[in-house]
Amino acid sequence: MIFMPEANVNIEATAQRTDILHFMDVTKATAKTEEERTYCQLGAGCLSMTESPSAQTKERKYINEKSKRKNIASYAPSFAFEMLLMFNNPAIRKVYEIYTQRKTGTDTIISMVTVDKFDAAVSGYYPARRGNYAVEVSSCDDDDDMIIKGNFNGQGDEAIGWFNTETGVYSATSPSEAAASNTEQTETEQTETEQTDEGQTDPEETETT
Repeated sequence: MIFMPEANVNIEATAQRTDILHFMDVTKATAKTEEERTYCQLGAGCLSMTESPSAQTKERKYINEKSKRKNIASYAPSFAFEMLLMFNNPAIRKVYEIYTQRKTGTDTIISMVTVDKFDAAVSGYYPARRGNYAVEVSSCDDDDDMIIKGNFNGQGDEAIGWFNTETGVYSATSPSEAAASNTEQTETEQTETEQTDEGQTDPEETETT
């Protein structure tokens, strides 16, 4: 079978840098639910953001083959960044304070969501992945505007989910699955209500009897 794109699909379309968005979690400690979390988009002030998955490989050769096989064993992802020191931007400020206060260990960890906005949105949600990263600042200097450079180093596996770029809400459940679940729950509640109403006795009929 030969693959043939659908009539309305441009197979030569390419993603632009503006189609991949990054949001840093700048939530205050008082937030308790996902809806209360606050995300700041890394846009204005962010000069570059280059992801390196850094796949770790492992080689082996079977006795019946002349060539080795190279498999992907793990990843050590990181994002190299350059950003202007826009000190009123909460995300940039968070990075700057980790650097100036010489924080270490878990105090350097930030949470970030990366969104593929070139995909179609479902109820306002786009495919996304959320992960934790250790902030490593390598320099903060320039001739005029101060520029912070460094890396966001991955901490464990990223979670695959969905993100609404308008409301700033991350969901681990597909919006279509959530909608189907809500519809099913509503139908179940309606059925239970109808059954309850049918089981009730009309007061007037009771008095007549």
